[in-house]
Amino acid sequence: EEDKLPPLTTEGKQTFGCLMNGKAWPDRYDIDFGSSGYANGVFELYLRTQYPNSTAIYEEISIYVDHKIFGPGHYVIPVQESGYSHNFIVDYNNKWYNSYFTPNGYVVMDIIRLDTINHVMSGMFDLSLYGPFESNPINVTKGRFDCKYLP
Repeated sequence: EEDKLPPLTTEGKQTFGCLMNGKAWPDRYDIDFGSSGYANGVFELYLRTQYPNSTAIYEEISIYVDHKIFGPGHYVIPVQESGYSHNFIVDYNNKWYNSYFTPNGYVVMDIIRLDTINHVMSGMFDLSLYGPFESNPINVTKGRFDCKYLP
C-alpha cells in the first residue's frame, strides 16, 4: 500500500497521501487542500476528497496547530481533550475520529519545508485518534504532504 502514496516532494506540487489503518488514502475522488496554510504560528493542514464534479465532501483530515510549529523540524504535539489550540479530525469510511476523544494521544510531525515567502509547506505526519463510538483508533501513518497555500 505504501507504494501507492505520492513521493515526498517539497516544491508545492499539491500532493498528499497517507495510510489509514494500513490502506492507501485517498484512493478515489478529487482532493482539495481547502484552508491549508500557515501564518503567525498557526499551522493548518486540511484535506478533503470530493465527489467528482461536486463540492460535496466525501472524507477529510484536519490538522490544526496553534503556536507550536515555527519552521522545519521534528514536532511531537500532544492531543488535548478540549480547547482550540490543537485540533485533529479524521472523517474516514463513514466514521468520525476527533482529538476530543483521544485525551492522551499525540501527533508526530516532521516539517521539511515551511516557506512563508513562496507559501509552500511540506512534510510528514503520524497520528491515532478515537471516535465517540469507536473502541479502536484510526491509525494514520506515513502521511505526506506538499502544498502551496494562499497567504
